[in-house]
Amino acid sequence: RKDADTPTQAYRPHQYTLHWAGATPKSVLIVRKDNDHKVDAALIRIAQWLHTTYPQINVILEPQVHSCHHQTLPFTYTIAADNRAEYARVVDFVVTLGGDGTFLHVASLFEAEVPPIIPFSMGTLGFLLPFNVGDFAAQLRNVIENSATVLPRMRLLYERASGASRHVTNEVSIHRGTYPHLTTISCSLDGHLLTTSVGDGIIVGTPTGSTAYALSAGGPIVHPLVASMVLAPVCPRSLSFRPLMLPASSVVTLQVHKGSRGQATAFVDGRDCGGVVQGERVVIRRSPFPLMCVNRVDLAKGWAQDINQLLKFNRTFSHPHETPFDDPDEPSDQ
Repeated sequence: RKDADTPTQAYRPHQYTLHWAGATPKSVLIVRKDNDHKVDAALIRIAQWLHTTYPQINVILEPQVHSCHHQTLPFTYTIAADNRAEYARVVDFVVTLGGDGTFLHVASLFEAEVPPIIPFSMGTLGFLLPFNVGDFAAQLRNVIENSATVLPRMRLLYERASGASRHVTNEVSIHRGTYPHLTTISCSLDGHLLTTSVGDGIIVGTPTGSTAYALSAGGPIVHPLVASMVLAPVCPRSLSFRPLMLPASSVVTLQVHKGSRGQATAFVDGRDCGGVVQGERVVIRRSPFPLMCVNRVDLAKGWAQDINQLLKFNRTFSHPHETPFDDPDEPSDQ
């Protein structure tokens, strides 16, 4: 049973407001980073606040977290590790406490559609972590009382001939891994051969993943509202293989060439998904299930701040960034 309607379009293009079918959501899943005392303290504080302020909302924890805190938080529930399908049935929204890895872990708990996620950082803010945990009460009120802004983050679907598939938040990387030889990979776009790469591997990423591994491989920074796929080589043995931005509707097929000296390994969001032998293909296309992420109301301002503060975008020694549209040569009024 899902209690959330499909988010309705808000006053800002491509952003949405969250609307609950009932007066309030009925269940929240809290996912936290492991082995961190500060995170555990924040989890206890948030769970107790939710139980006191919104006693009608069930607070759910993962099994290992529940076993650690069931005495301190006796009102919480859990879902058995072998019954992950239950998450999709009962969870209305998710709170994350930790870093980007915690955020990515949430997607792995759901097979397809993921409930809205509100991510809290424990210190430094980031592209996937727009809210500081110190402001949790105000932000959770916004989510629960229908005044939160939601950003749909495009995902990819990674498929193998065996039938195995995964939804991808950041990127798929077909990489030589620990093999000593360069890997030869043929890349096709919508059924047409695009190129054959000799190098360490190839990355196919989302706009969200453009600031992850693809960025380190020389790929472009892509705004999260630009529906696209990034294709970037990893250390190619060529000076002309440049990163590409592809339409979101593209179907990318990567095949380890039959003549490749070595195998490759498939990594999805940094997780090892097994070896890819010579002649084997993987197919990457747009997932029908984006991640609905609670976001700052002013996305444009927040994204500009992120690339400046986190990536030091175009920062120089002699000309630090000025206030937008201010003339640095004009005298101040003060």
